[in-house]
Amino acid sequence: MKIFEIFGLARSGHHAIINWMIKNVCGYEAEMKWKLDLVNGKGVTYINEANLDTEVTLKYINDQAPTTKFLFLSYENSELDYSILNTEKKYFFPTSIDLECIKNFHYNRRIIILRNFYNNLASRLKANQENIVLSRDGEVLQWDVGQNFVDQWKNNAKNILNNNFHGIKYEDWMVDKSKRNEFLNKVFGVDEFFDNKVLGTHSSFGDIENVNKRHKQIEIPNDIKELIKKDNELHYLMGKLGYEYLEI
Repeated sequence: MKIFEIFGLARSGHHAIINWMIKNVCGYEAEMKWKLDLVNGKGVTYINEANLDTEVTLKYINDQAPTTKFLFLSYENSELDYSILNTEKKYFFPTSIDLECIKNFHYNRRIIILRNFYNNLASRLKANQENIVLSRDGEVLQWDVGQNFVDQWKNNAKNILNNNFHGIKYEDWMVDKSKRNEFLNKVFGVDEFFDNKVLGTHSSFGDIENVNKRHKQIEIPNDIKELIKKDNELHYLMGKLGYEYLEI
């Protein structure tokens, strides 16, 4: 079994990127439904929000382990030392994976999907405004758009820059076939056969046009602007990753 643990902040476009990975591994897309996807009988198991409702996640992993060749686990808004795959729910190194049902795995990769800070923020703000995110019980959920979000984005950025994880930027994935191919080669050992026209989840803005200009399509509250303006570390990390610091 090959295991891929994938970290993404909500509204970062990570679902579409995960589906692109899956399609290039097995030739078929996941349906992007909650919570379990068995991709077309190809031995690919995808579990969305694997860090939530963990008893259900563990049941799915255990039930599907005998036939799973590729296990994709999506962790949303998660701390980066998290793993569902050991009893402490902490990742230290591959040998810390100790679930009995997957003890014979032979490949483990941990991946961060990162989106431009301003556009990720804008999409979360829009989702909150439109009340489009619901719990399984139908309750409206609100994504954090304050200091916790800023800190998580910075931590994800630092871990990509320090090569602690395999990383892919949403913006590169959108437009740069050579970088998509490089990523697939490095992480999966395959070339890009299928492009990035894949199913993701519903856009906060209701369309997929101008996705790299979302920050211009919504008013960012003044308190959040001030939070961004005074955070020099955030500005530095943006620059190191090739993002532009914006006066918003």
